[in-house]
Amino acid sequence: MIDKRLKVGVLTLAVVLIINVLFRFVPTIYDVVYFRGLFQGIRVLHDYSLGLLPFPSIYIALIAFLWYFFRDVKASIKSWANSILRFLIWVVIAFYVLWGYNYNQKPLHQQIGWELPTLDSTYITDEFRLQTQKLISLKDSMTGQTTQRFFIEHKLRPLQEQLLSEWNIPVHGRVRVRYLIPGSLLHFRTSGIYIPHSIEGHIDGGLYYKQHPFTIAHEMSHGYGITDESVANFVAYLTCLRSDDPGIVYSAELAYWRYLAGYYKYFHSDTWTDEYNNLDVRIIQDLNLISNHIKKYKDWMPKYRDIIYDNYLKTHGVKAGIKSYDQMILLIAAYKNQQKG
Repeated sequence: MIDKRLKVGVLTLAVVLIINVLFRFVPTIYDVVYFRGLFQGIRVLHDYSLGLLPFPSIYIALIAFLWYFFRDVKASIKSWANSILRFLIWVVIAFYVLWGYNYNQKPLHQQIGWELPTLDSTYITDEFRLQTQKLISLKDSMTGQTTQRFFIEHKLRPLQEQLLSEWNIPVHGRVRVRYLIPGSLLHFRTSGIYIPHSIEGHIDGGLYYKQHPFTIAHEMSHGYGITDESVANFVAYLTCLRSDDPGIVYSAELAYWRYLAGYYKYFHSDTWTDEYNNLDVRIIQDLNLISNHIKKYKDWMPKYRDIIYDNYLKTHGVKAGIKSYDQMILLIAAYKNQQKG
């Protein structure tokens, strides 16, 4: 006989998935009822309760989930199977209710009426070289002082809220981005993650410090309901550019440079090695330090990590999958076209 609590979980999951289908086919209902309604309430409720704690609320969420679903498990295969299944079902339910429904939102460029341009190798080449000069100029203007990592979040939040508000995206609450134990994410070659079950963003404490601002801004945008990775990158980039802190600006420009570099290397594979070696030594130093910080942590899932995440994104409507991160280049190009106009 099936556990009654398991039946409740299955039925609840079915309702949650049906609602997700409804939101997908009637996006207006999603936008009004969930994104501008329930989701904003969830944000405020968390951010002014658990969000005020001095440590990540994921620890509380994890303990609460494990205690609730395994507190009365018996020493039998059936009991353990039921508890594990109920646990997994409610993890999925919580994912959608707390954040996952946001995968039904319209692409940002459509929301704000932008046209995405078509880019070619000439654009990438020119943009890469321009971006390289930007990094050099920023290096020339930067002092040795850097913003303490625990204050970066507080510097970025009002800038991001202002940006999103200009696009009529609600920003109720105060999204938190927490530091996790070094290696928690880098062992999976991930620098940051937004966990819906804790309603907070997270950054690996072992990440190279110059990457912190951009990564924090990226995860913060997820907290405000942005699901597409390219959009999160784009929002993070513009958020950091609004700062008067050269270190924060540099973090975003360096991140953008690295995305451009991947395509530039592809188009200029025959000259890339020489060009890389002739880069400003300060840029090379930062790139080496980023690599060295990552290499401190052994990759635990080298064969399956990208496959799993790619399929996760595609399952939730992100057609480009893991490649969607790179599409920030298109959004930045569209943004620049708007600035010219």
